[in-house]
Amino acid sequence: MAHLALYREWRPKTFDEVVEQKHAVYALKQSVASGQIAHAYLFSGTRGTGKTTMAKIFARAINCLQPADGNPCNQCAICKAALDGSLMDIIEMDAASNNSVDNIRRICDEIVFMPSQARYKVYIIDEVHMLSAGAFNALLKTLEEPPAHAVFILATTEAHRIPATILSRCQRYEFRRIPVDSMVARLQQIANDEAINIQPEALRTIASLADGALRDAISILDQARSAFPPPVTHDQVLSLVGVVRDQFLQTFASALLFHQVDTLLQLIDQLIMDGRDLSRFVTDLAQHLRNLLVCQVTRDDTLLVRVNSAALAEMRQLAAQIERTRLLALIRGLSALLSDLRWAADGRTALEIGLIRLTGLDQAADQPSAVRDGNTGTARTPVKLPQPADRQLPTAQDHTDQSIEKSEKTGQSSVSEQAVAAPATVPAATKSVSAALKATEADIPLPEPPPEEPAWIDDSVAEQVTVKRTQPSAGQRSLEGIRAQPQQNGQDAEQASKEPAAETVMNPEGKPVSSQNLAKEAADTTAIWQQVLDKLQAAGHMALYLFSRPAKISLCQGVCQIVFNEADTVHYQEVSQPASLKIIRDVIHEITGAAWQIQTLQQKKHEQADCSEHTESSWVDRVKKTAGQLGIPIELEE
Repeated sequence: MAHLALYREWRPKTFDEVVEQKHAVYALKQSVASGQIAHAYLFSGTRGTGKTTMAKIFARAINCLQPADGNPCNQCAICKAALDGSLMDIIEMDAASNNSVDNIRRICDEIVFMPSQARYKVYIIDEVHMLSAGAFNALLKTLEEPPAHAVFILATTEAHRIPATILSRCQRYEFRRIPVDSMVARLQQIANDEAINIQPEALRTIASLADGALRDAISILDQARSAFPPPVTHDQVLSLVGVVRDQFLQTFASALLFHQVDTLLQLIDQLIMDGRDLSRFVTDLAQHLRNLLVCQVTRDDTLLVRVNSAALAEMRQLAAQIERTRLLALIRGLSALLSDLRWAADGRTALEIGLIRLTGLDQAADQPSAVRDGNTGTARTPVKLPQPADRQLPTAQDHTDQSIEKSEKTGQSSVSEQAVAAPATVPAATKSVSAALKATEADIPLPEPPPEEPAWIDDSVAEQVTVKRTQPSAGQRSLEGIRAQPQQNGQDAEQASKEPAAETVMNPEGKPVSSQNLAKEAADTTAIWQQVLDKLQAAGHMALYLFSRPAKISLCQGVCQIVFNEADTVHYQEVSQPASLKIIRDVIHEITGAAWQIQTLQQKKHEQADCSEHTESSWVDRVKKTAGQLGIPIELEE
């Protein structure tokens, strides 16, 4: 007789031999014993959990001439014919290769005929989710009202792909993953009966690798019996399925955690030369770090970490030296690296670069103010946007002192001086107003001003500036108080005219803005947007990251505007999707600590964002209005 695979040879023949799935076994046995047979059943669950096996047992049981406690006897003529495949009343069809409308119509045409030998004509349709939409429609009416002698048993691994109209006409049974202990017991039984010399530790390893599928576990056992001389060990099983050994993973994880880049590169070279799959290795490494994390957070780790006792002791020792936050950060980083490997042209280079970056990830975690740049990999300090209530400006005298000191050191003009340099008369008028204001500050007592709301100016001057708390407008002061001390005011005005111009400028809302804060906040906004892009890339939102790169942001009174150029229409459309805006809003909230409304704008040629439409005439009008309130004559040259 030809060799028969172990999983076929040891396929259960009665309900009592089925491993686990007690809920389905009990219900089906009761149906056979009571004779209450439904016209359609649906068995769903992951691979290798017994769906097709249970369907064949049930088909024999409902046709068995001498059933015993709901089980088929496997001795009568019907059972023997069903076991050797000669019974024509039990039809098994693979829907993966017979998924057309014609295949289902043939069943519908044949089902009206009475069974030749058995009591029921049973149709077992495996992988039923592969049927086409037309095939499902053709099956629908027959499945709803089949002949009394017909029974349908549908099996699938993806029940969500089956139409609801089909699901509602079937009795559904969910097949669960088989626990490791149950699989080990079944494997030990097979090994004893087949005289396979294998270590108990290797059996547990096989059960863990099978991931709840008993058929996979039996297949690995069958392969190990043929591949290695007895006794089969734990390491041999790992090498058989292409998984690196626990000791290699332990060494690799130690090099990653303790920044041993040279050791990492040597281990990667060994991995490549052994022909290992890189994506599978990254998955195994993340699983190993997960085991280290489990060793930290629980005392009873023997049930959650399925390795041998020696490896478990080493993992406990390594876990005691590592912080929990660093393990979490590395596991997230490996998940992102796994996504990058799927699209990388050179897997080795991508793996090396990704792991080198991860060696510095825990160093950045030790310093909360440091963030890794997504493009260069260097550490930089994140900039957090301050809340409006915390924004305060020094007095005008402090601005003047800072301006003088800055001019003496650098000899360069401030950003604000350059921003308002045209027309030439506007800075002079602004300086005159500032001088008049300074002349009155020393003599007139001023009330405590209320806190002001944040405002923002055009990103052509600075992407983001903070309006500070200042003294009330000069228009609110008494003109008599200004004229009462003409000599002193004149001296102050003359002194103010000698100070560096436009250190404090007027924004479009008539509020003073420090040029130092102007430059600082402009850099802050750029840094915030760069952090948003880095977080999108680290979180695996690669498409959103690529579409967002050409954009600039403008923060305007609680609204974050993402501005695209006219040529970036596709980028604008993709980022404008509600799901994309939600992701960006969450990332900005995480960085700044404030809740922003997100808007996307497409900036046309020679057009500015809505919150920053400031023209030269608006500045001139405000200067003239302020000068008129103070009684200061000004002249504007053409």
